[in-house]
Amino acid sequence: MNPGGALRFGAVALMWGSTYFWIKQALGGLSPGQFSFLRVLVGAVAMAAVVVVAGAVLPRGPGVWLRLLLIGFLTNALPVLLVQVVPDATGADVGVVSVFNASVPLWVLLLAPLAREPRTTARLAAGVLVGFAGILLVFPPWEQADRWLTWGSLVNFVAAVAYGVAMVAMRRLMVAAEVSPLVLSATQAFFGVGWAALAIPYQGWGAAPEWSTPVVVSLLVLGVLNTAVVFTFFTRLVLDEGALRAGTVLYLVPIVLVLGSAWLEGTPVTTVQVIGMAVAVVGVVIARLPGARSAPVTPAAQPEPTAIR
Repeated sequence: MNPGGALRFGAVALMWGSTYFWIKQALGGLSPGQFSFLRVLVGAVAMAAVVVVAGAVLPRGPGVWLRLLLIGFLTNALPVLLVQVVPDATGADVGVVSVFNASVPLWVLLLAPLAREPRTTARLAAGVLVGFAGILLVFPPWEQADRWLTWGSLVNFVAAVAYGVAMVAMRRLMVAAEVSPLVLSATQAFFGVGWAALAIPYQGWGAAPEWSTPVVVSLLVLGVLNTAVVFTFFTRLVLDEGALRAGTVLYLVPIVLVLGSAWLEGTPVTTVQVIGMAVAVVGVVIARLPGARSAPVTPAAQPEPTAIR
């Protein structure tokens, strides 16, 4: 197993799994509209600085920019749009959101044959299915089934499908158009500022921000680390390992969330949840075993190392 890839995998799981706690801190002094805009603005500024320092070259062809814009629409604009137009779209609880987020690899698995993803091995597919089964034990949908039949659940379902499509599109673009993970992440951060700005009239700006050390630190962590650094790590995983194998990191995100809630907020963890977390980890291990890796892209199709990845 590539040590660099394992470190990136772990960093993504840890950062994305702890996002909930940082958001709670930030919302202690910012309105949702302020938070959404300032978070992506901080991330975009950080990415712009990295692009300049690294001397990375942004794409020039309009076709590449259109594909980047489509990816940004699927991962950022569409979920925000649905939240604005669907009644009670934010009503889904953390467990519901976590399950739908963890379903993204399933959509990648279904889309891979149609999108010329690297060939999926039986072991990789088994790891994806086992991992998702573990998440269903952590957040059982058969308990309080009515909370899954809501507009919020529909929004999260559509967002999960859109993100699965976007992940496949990310890898195809990086391989075919030689767009580096750094450049892809930077353009998504730039687009994110525009999406967030367009949403302000609907979300409202709210009262003046109440700045404090926890609010500023949370904003910097979520903007610089989450939006910029960690998303670049994730796109690098997508390029190196394929969208499906990289997507299994989403099985560790709910585990970090549950353990973090138990540690920071004293939330009880049930025996079933412990079993589910163990099953999810087993699924990730199966998917990441060397023999489970998708067949690599032919050397001729690999992008040249002309930009930082």
